[in-house]
Amino acid sequence: MKAVIQRVKKASVSVENKLINQINEGICVLIGFEKEDTEEKLKKMAKKIANLRIFGDRFEKSVIDINGEVLLIPNFTIPAITKKGTRPNFQNSMSPESAKEFYAKMIEELNRYIPTKEGVFAAHMEVEILNDGPVTLILEV
Repeated sequence: MKAVIQRVKKASVSVENKLINQINEGICVLIGFEKEDTEEKLKKMAKKIANLRIFGDRFEKSVIDINGEVLLIPNFTIPAITKKGTRPNFQNSMSPESAKEFYAKMIEELNRYIPTKEGVFAAHMEVEILNDGPVTLILEV
């Protein structure tokens, strides 16, 4: 499981020019699931995302501490293998059926910590992100 975390002033997701969800200050999370991911890893990742201290002058506050928001975007391209050649290899990506279940579980798990808004699984989305900093991190569990 890999996630690209961006601290944002605002972010939104649209499908076919229709606004699906938006957030103000908080984090936008692009998440990709891999074949060997487990529910234990999922819970660990959710806790880490919610408690990640990337706010404040000294990175002393989490999204929970600032009463921020989370926008969770499913992204099957994140686990791509890019070491050889110029075309991404998706052999490590979780099957769409399993990934859809894991995405729903991740939303549920994150909601235990902080209200989480979501993208649309398997849709062609347009994600607008106003990165704050910029602060961008890659998390793996």
